[in-house]
Amino acid sequence: MDRSEKEEASPILKSWRNVYALVIGVLTLAIIGMYLFMQYFK
Repeated sequence: MDRSEKEEASPILKSWRNVYALVIGVLTLAIIGMYLFMQYFK
């Protein structure tokens, strides 16, 4: 039994690595969006 058989499959996006990448991407976009929003209303 190798590592991939031990790990539980992600309910979405086929693998947990993809879920983590999506979360990091969304957080990065949120930070950039908030920064631009604050600069616009400064």
